[in-house]
Amino acid sequence: MKEGRLKERVALKIGYIGTNYHGFQIQPRSGLPTIEGELFKALKKQDIIEDRKTANYSAAGRTDKGVHALAQVVSFVTSNQNTTPRMINSVLPDGSIWVSAIAKPYSGFNARKDAISREYRYCLFLQTELDLDLYITRMREASELFVGTHDFSNFSLLQGHEYEVAGYSTTRVIKRIEVKTKKPFVIIDIEARGFLRKMVRKIVSALRMVGSGMKDERWIEDLLDLRIKDGIEPAPAFGLVLKNVSYRDVKFVEDEYAKRRIVERLKRDLVLHATMAEVLGEMI
Repeated sequence: MKEGRLKERVALKIGYIGTNYHGFQIQPRSGLPTIEGELFKALKKQDIIEDRKTANYSAAGRTDKGVHALAQVVSFVTSNQNTTPRMINSVLPDGSIWVSAIAKPYSGFNARKDAISREYRYCLFLQTELDLDLYITRMREASELFVGTHDFSNFSLLQGHEYEVAGYSTTRVIKRIEVKTKKPFVIIDIEARGFLRKMVRKIVSALRMVGSGMKDERWIEDLLDLRIKDGIEPAPAFGLVLKNVSYRDVKFVEDEYAKRRIVERLKRDLVLHATMAEVLGEMI
C-alpha cells in the first residue's frame, strides 16, 4: 500500500470448508495451514494490507480445527480503494476459502466486539436405528433448558477458574436453540451473542445423550447449576458451521459473480461427497 492514500475500514464476509485447516486463527510458530493465514497471504498479495497490526485487523470468531463457516467476518483498514471479493478470491485456495460480500462500516468498527449475535448450525448424523419422534422430542425439551443466562463452565474447553484467571466470564446468554430433522440428519441451530470454546459442540453432545436416553434433563440442569462436573466430549468438528454473525448499522453488499463461482464449486464438491457417501454405504 502506498503512503498518503486515503484509508477506509472494510469488512469482509468469509466462507470456508475447514476440513484441511488447523482452525481459523493464524499459528505463526507451528507453520500449520489456517484460514486466517491463507487470508493474510491473499490480502498482502493484492496490496490490500501490509500486516495485522497496521491494518487494525479484527475477526468475529476463532473457529476450531475442522469447523466450517458460511459467514465469518473480518475487518481491517486499507488504502486500496479497489478491494472487491472477487479480486481476493482469485488468490485464495480454490473452493476451500472464499469472500462473498463486503461492507464499509464506521471507522471504529470491530468485527469481534461489535457483533450482536452469532449463529451456529450443527448437522448431526443419525447412525443407529432410533425412535426418531422420541429422540427429537427429548432433544427439543432438553434444548429449552439452555436458553437464557447460564454459567457454561461445564460446556467449555477450560474450567471456570481458568477463565477467571484469564479475566473472562463463563456466563453466556443463549437466545434460541432449534432442533429439527432433515433425514438422515438432526439439524441444531443455536444463537447467542458469544460462545465459549467448544461450547456449541458440547451442547450438541449433551442433547444427543439426552435424545438417546443415556442421560436425562435433570443431568443438564445439574450441569448448568454447577451441582456436578462432567467432562463432556464435544461433538465432532466436521458437523459445525458458523452460519451468521450480525451487526447493527453494517450493510454487506454481496458479490453476485463471486457467489455464482462459489456455488458452482460447492456443487461439484457435493457430487463428489454424495457419491462417496453412497460408495461407503455399499462397502459397509
